[in-house]
Amino acid sequence: MHLKTFVSQSKQKIKSLTFKDVCSFLLDQWFLICLGIAILIAYLVPNLGRKGGWVAAQYSVIYVCPALIFFISGLTMDTKTLIRTAALFRIHLVAQIMSYMYTSAIWFGLTTAAVAAHDSHLNMPVLGGFILLGCTPTTIGSNVVFTRSANGNHAATLIEVTIANLLAPVLSPALISMYMSSSPAWGELTPSGGGNSYSTLYRSVFKQLGLTVFVPLAVGQILHQFFAKQIKWLVDKFKINKFASVFLILIMWSTFSSCFYTGAFSSTTPRTTALVLMMNMGLYWLFLVSTLLITRGSHKLRFKNKYLDAIVGFFRFNKRDTIAICYVVPAKTPALGVPLINALYANHAGVTDQVRQMLQIPMILYQIEQLTFSSSSVPFFRRWVQDEIDAEKEEENIRLAREKGNAQGSSTTSSSEVARGSEDVVDVIGSIDSDKKIIEHDMEKQ
Repeated sequence: MHLKTFVSQSKQKIKSLTFKDVCSFLLDQWFLICLGIAILIAYLVPNLGRKGGWVAAQYSVIYVCPALIFFISGLTMDTKTLIRTAALFRIHLVAQIMSYMYTSAIWFGLTTAAVAAHDSHLNMPVLGGFILLGCTPTTIGSNVVFTRSANGNHAATLIEVTIANLLAPVLSPALISMYMSSSPAWGELTPSGGGNSYSTLYRSVFKQLGLTVFVPLAVGQILHQFFAKQIKWLVDKFKINKFASVFLILIMWSTFSSCFYTGAFSSTTPRTTALVLMMNMGLYWLFLVSTLLITRGSHKLRFKNKYLDAIVGFFRFNKRDTIAICYVVPAKTPALGVPLINALYANHAGVTDQVRQMLQIPMILYQIEQLTFSSSSVPFFRRWVQDEIDAEKEEENIRLAREKGNAQGSSTTSSSEVARGSEDVVDVIGSIDSDKKIIEHDMEKQ
């Protein structure tokens, strides 16, 4: 009975849909539609957006677009909020531990099980790519864009992605070497990058972070300090925050153009690609849901043991911080993952270019899946956090009302004191006049 009711109600809703409703839905999904168009263009004309291609995407896209994303963040973010968030060490520890240790351990466990199963459709380079994917840091641009769109704490996201990418040149190679050296099954895929390759990786990472994160963020903050009113008008008038999503689509267009140009997808069978897509999808949602449960489910758990309760309480966060962590933990970046692969296997004579391309496949496919799933989760998070935002606005209004009341009270008190002072002066003058008249009257009598 309930099923029939649900089906009939669904049919009625479908029949009642108008052309305006369809257009509104398509407008809400503009990001995914534009991303699909960008990937199609990358497939048809890969030489346009690839690194070293017609538009020199290694500079015009890879550096300029992330820089513009963080420039917009610098323009729109309050400096006090950024400084206050930077001091929240607890969210930094939880986000980085889950982003590196938690995700990489699960990827390693599933990859080890797949190796033991001897599935011919998941060869060793592809499985090795899963371990590399699990050990790479979170993305630089997309996390900030989606956290802001979902009304989360995007100041926290900005700081987390910066910390994660600063740790990556040291932490990622160490984790990859630890996991792959645990079994002889990896053979030639066990990395042995030399000092020169790692130093090149360090220079590349710090150069990219400096030019795409620190400099544009600092410039945006300086402009925010001196032209706050003008910038607020500009942001509200032209919807500047939407441009960050456009720049993100351009980054993905360039990434896929390079992949199609080098033939990275042609090195695997369709079944292998399908298995990789399914594994990536399952793991992304596992990380997202488990992160949500760990950071919010702990709110309902209380223990009599104060030490146990303190440990669980360490993972308790408000909704806005939870959204930031949920976007940071599952996300992985090919922008650092691909240079990492080149550095790790720089001295490997047995690892050919084709093997390197196969190592990149899980990472590249995961990128498009995480963008799709992250974008689709924005409406849910936006509705979920609304009550907390309303409560914050109400508290802010109450605070402003109290400040206004105190100001009016002090003003009234000052006016009363002035009035009382004026009355005293009048009384004194009146007393002097009275005394003067008495003296004059006495003098007349004499």
